[in-house]
Amino acid sequence: MNKSILILVALTLGLFKTSLGQVKSTLNADLITLEQAIAIALEKNHNIIITNNNVEINSNNATVGNAGLLPSVTASGSISGSVTDTEFKVFGQPSNTVNGAGSNTTSGSISASYLLFDGFGNYYRFQSLKSLEEQSGVEARLQIEGTLLEVISLYLSAVTQKLNLEINNEAILISLDRFNRISKRFELGNATRLDLLSAEVDLNTDSVAFIQAQTLLQNAKRDLLVQLGEEPDQAINLVDDVSLNYELLVNDILMYSMQNNASVVLSKLTAENAMLSLKQNRSGRFPKINLTGSYDYIKNKSDAGQLEFQESTGFSGGISISLNLFNGFQQETRIQNALVQLKNSEESLSLAQKSLKRDVLNIYENYETNLYLLGKEEFNLKTAELNFDRSKQLFELGQITNTQFREAQLNVSRVKQNLLRLQVQAKLSEVSLYQLSGQLIDTE
Repeated sequence: MNKSILILVALTLGLFKTSLGQVKSTLNADLITLEQAIAIALEKNHNIIITNNNVEINSNNATVGNAGLLPSVTASGSISGSVTDTEFKVFGQPSNTVNGAGSNTTSGSISASYLLFDGFGNYYRFQSLKSLEEQSGVEARLQIEGTLLEVISLYLSAVTQKLNLEINNEAILISLDRFNRISKRFELGNATRLDLLSAEVDLNTDSVAFIQAQTLLQNAKRDLLVQLGEEPDQAINLVDDVSLNYELLVNDILMYSMQNNASVVLSKLTAENAMLSLKQNRSGRFPKINLTGSYDYIKNKSDAGQLEFQESTGFSGGISISLNLFNGFQQETRIQNALVQLKNSEESLSLAQKSLKRDVLNIYENYETNLYLLGKEEFNLKTAELNFDRSKQLFELGQITNTQFREAQLNVSRVKQNLLRLQVQAKLSEVSLYQLSGQLIDTE
């Protein structure tokens, strides 16, 4: 055999053993399933961590204090002093002069105020904050689902490249066996140099395709590792079983989608928040009642004057009522704008529901079509393999040409690759239906 052929085949098969027999990764698993990849992403994906942190911030903001439902309490104190020359005179007595007279004042106060009533505006603000907290949670779920869809897509892409690598490896072994047989026939004078060169070209072609598939596999693994929150140079092995659910029903998917789809739920919350905003603006038509109270302490001390010191303590309080009679129709403008926003949110909800129904029907049709074509392709694979086995026997007997044998070989590879493509497409359709129906995280 040509030495360059031997070197190329040895290199190719060495790469194959390396790709399928990597050392145990720091993920503490020899083989990572799709479900495990999703669990790792939920825990370590950087975008998901950031999203969850933002949800925590919104949760911290949804308090009765931020809504104005609690009183405000402040404490203050001060000390001041002075040194002056003072002259004073009391009626009927001679005047007195005090040079360098010192005086100081000490005061302290604790005051509280509470908005007793503002047309329930503070209550609606609290409800709005809680709605925004829930809305941020749904937005987070939407972002997390998008990230998980990307993780699943990258996982399936890596699995596709892994299985393509195995298909290419099978092609190399078949082409190598063919090259060896033709080499022996050529030495015995039973094959032409053209036959030998044709077998050598096909072996070279299969080896180059394998090396290219190896590169695509490593790139796909690195893309996946980054989405898993891992280092891209880490070793990882994937389970190549693409399991499918053949029992999804379109009516069930539609029902769950209208109830649980993140986009629809988000549109509903947006409409609810628009209604709360309208109520907050309407509360401005009512009077505001505010309660205030304080406890004060004041002490004055002086080296000059009739009083050496004076000290007072005590409570004070009051109630104030205010009503906006006219502010240039600003209040009415805010109410009218809030009504328009409410109508817009209702239209957005209707659009989201119709768009969701369309997406479910489209993807479900793709799902059924992929499953149907998958069944046909599985039958084609059996036929192609039977045809190849028969062609191999005839080739060994010298009853078919190199070209006919090669075509039978390529036909098997094409059918396997098409079968793999349909499996991945069907799985992606299935996962998309889970996502649309709000079942992606629970299901996976």
